[in-house]
Amino acid sequence: MKWFQTLLDFYIRSSFHVAFCFVALFLVFHFENLSKLDDAILHLIFCGVVIGYNIIKYAALLLEQKEFRFKKAVITITTIASGIAAYLIVTDSLWTAAMVALASAFSIFYAFPLIRQHNLRQVPIFKLALVASSWIIIICFLPLKSVYADFEYLIDPLAFSITDSIPWLYAIDIVQLFLLIIALCIPFEIRDLQYDAPQLKTLPQLIGITRTKLLGIALCAVYLLMEFIPFGFATTITAISSYCIVPFIALSIWFSDVFKSDYYASFFVEAIPVLWLGLLLFLTGTYA
Repeated sequence: MKWFQTLLDFYIRSSFHVAFCFVALFLVFHFENLSKLDDAILHLIFCGVVIGYNIIKYAALLLEQKEFRFKKAVITITTIASGIAAYLIVTDSLWTAAMVALASAFSIFYAFPLIRQHNLRQVPIFKLALVASSWIIIICFLPLKSVYADFEYLIDPLAFSITDSIPWLYAIDIVQLFLLIIALCIPFEIRDLQYDAPQLKTLPQLIGITRTKLLGIALCAVYLLMEFIPFGFATTITAISSYCIVPFIALSIWFSDVFKSDYYASFFVEAIPVLWLGLLLFLTGTYA
C-alpha cells in the first residue's frame, strides 16, 4: 500500500484537493445557473487555485532553494496551470482579469513579507478574513462580467420575499458565504496549531481551541439564520441542502482538534463542498 500512500501525499501536496473543494463550492453557490456556466470558467478557477495555493505554500521554499517532496512535479503542474489560466484570462473580459489580479495580490500579500519582514498572515485574525475575501472575489464577483457565464438571479415565485432587490439578495448570499468560508477554515487553524509559530497569533492561539470551535459553530448558526431573511422558511432544493450540510460543517468543526491527522482536514473537511454539490444534484434528480 506504499504506492497508495504516495499517491495521497502527492494529491495533497499538488493542491488538487483545495482546487476541487473550491470549484465545488463555486458550483454550490451558483447552482441555479449551472446551465449558464461555460466549462472554461471552471478550468480557470481550478488552475487559479492550484497556482495560488502553490505560490503560498512553496514560493518561499523555492526562493531559498530548499528541497521538498514532489518539487519537480509541483513546479511542472504550476507551470501548466499558469499557461492554461493565462490563455483563459486573455480570452475573457477585462473585468475577469481585474478580479484575478486582485485575488492574486491577496495571495502575494498573504505569502510574502511587506513591511519589516511581516506579511498579512501575521496580522492577528486578519488571515481568515483575507482568505475568505479572496475566495469571495473569485466565487462571487469574477463571474459577474465573465464571457464564460451568463447569470440570472433566480427567485422562487412561491416564496415570500421581504424585498425584490436582487443586489440585496446577492449581498446576503455573499455575507453568508464569507461566514461559511471562515467556518470551513477553522478545522485547519486547529490542525495547524501544533506547527504555527506563536507570533502568528492565529485564532486558536488567541482564544483557545474550545472557543474557536464555538465561534465556528456560531458562524454556521448565523448562516442558517440568514437563510430566513429573504424568504422565511424556504423549501427550495438549495435551502434544504443548506439545512442538511451547514449543521454537518458545525459537527466537523466540533470534532476537529490538534491531534487529528492531515487527512481529516484535507479529505473529510474539504470534501464537504463536494458532498454538498452531490446532495444538490441528488435532490434535483429526486424532485425533477
